[in-house]
Parts: sequence; structure tokens; C-alpha cells
Amino acid sequence: MKLACSSRIAPGSTYREKVASLERFGFAGIEARLPEDEATPERVEEVEEALAHSSVRACSLIVPGPVYVAPLDSEDAKQRKLEKGKSALRIGARLGAPVFIAPEYRPQSPLPLFDPPRSLDARERELFFSFLRDIAECAEKVAAVALLEPINRYETHYYHRLEEAVAVCQQIGSPRVKVVADFFHMNIEEADIPASIARAAGYIGHVQLADSNRLLPGQGHTDFTAGFTALRQIGYDGYMALECRIPAQPERELPECVRYLRQCLGESLG
Repeated sequence: MKLACSSRIAPGSTYREKVASLERFGFAGIEARLPEDEATPERVEEVEEALAHSSVRACSLIVPGPVYVAPLDSEDAKQRKLEKGKSALRIGARLGAPVFIAPEYRPQSPLPLFDPPRSLDARERELFFSFLRDIAECAEKVAAVALLEPINRYETHYYHRLEEAVAVCQQIGSPRVKVVADFFHMNIEEADIPASIARAAGYIGHVQLADSNRLLPGQGHTDFTAGFTALRQIGYDGYMALECRIPAQPERELPECVRYLRQCLGESLG
């Protein structure tokens, strides 16, 4: 398994500076964030040029923005999401990076504090599966991978646990649609993280790392060694990208985090 880091928290004002920083710290990959209004050919060329001068590879792509987070609640919303999603898949294919696809990513109202999160109604299911089938068709056409991320109940009402996202993948039936195992969201939603990872064998296409408090791994109470052991046991050998907050100095804390994660990886070997 290879360590990676989100471009959002990588030090540097340009992608070349960010990639150089991550290579110096010991990361093998960068999770590229290209906001919807910045996902231009020129910006993609900047990313490609940065990677061409480094051993760091693009491990995943997120194209966040108003369309990405908006609810999938109408045909018009579906078409807007499809346009952005297909564009992101073409960029991902160009970079060799799987692409995050989101039906919705926003605070839920009312918050499901005690009651179970609401399920999709019939119209929402129809729109969602129509959207995702078109995304899968595009991913197959351009040779990209679409990633579904189970997100906690406070930020979406679609799928919260790995098994729910796996069920969606099974219904779509495309090898180009995979699941993200995000340790922060799993800390909230999964009763047993290693067991959930084991049940998702064959479907995990990417991993994101954040501790229980959304800080760097090692600054909360998540048992990363147990999670890494489970990933090894299912044969996962891809990237694990930091997607979290850094409370102090990245130049100091990111190398410390790499050392901590390497220790957990070593312990996961038994």
C-alpha cells in the first residue's frame, strides 16, 4: 500500500511545489483537487507537468464545487451532474487517477441526531441509478474509474457504510465503479472497521485517511493498524490518501504523519 496526500493540504502555491513537497516528505501519490471552475485544460496541463518531474503519481481526482455537492433532485440537476462528472472522468483518465462521483455532499436538514437517516424515496432512487448508469458507461468508454464514497449520515442521505456502496456497485454491475474506504466516515458509521473492509473485498478502489477527529492519523483514537491489516488481508495494494485537517505546520506534521503511518503499516504485517 502506498501513502498519498490531498493537494488541499500539501504545502506549496503551485502543483509543482505541492508535488515536490510530498515527494520530499515520502509520499507516493497526490489526491488532486481541481474545483469545478479550475478544471481547465491549462490546469490539467499544470498537474501533468508537475508529475512529469516527480516520482509522485496522481492517485485520485476530486472536482468539487456547487454542482458536485448539490442534491440530485431533478432531471436538470442530473444533467448538470452528468456534465461535470463526465468531464471529471475524462480528466481522470488522462491523469490515470480514479474519480470521486457524488450524488450529494452537504449538511442534512434536519440533522439525523437520534432517528435513523432517511432512505431514498422512489424518485431519488430512479434519478440516482439513471445518473450512475450513465457515469459507468462514460467510465468504461474513457477507461476511467468512478469512485463512490460512503459518507456519514450528517453529510448525505445516500449511502453511509461500505456495504451500502458495495450494493450499489453490484446493482450497476460495472468493473469501472468502485468504493472509497474513508477512515473518518467509517469511524462514525461502521461498527467494526476491519470487518467492514473484509466484506467489501474486491470493491475498494481507493482509501482516504483521517483520524476520528478529522485531524492527521495519530492525532485521534482510530486504530489504523487494524484497518491496514484488514486491507492487506483482502489484497488491497493501492493508495491511501490523507484527507484531513492539519492543526499546525504541514512542513513538520506531514513527515511525522508519514513516520506514524509507516509504523502502523509495519505493525499490520504481524
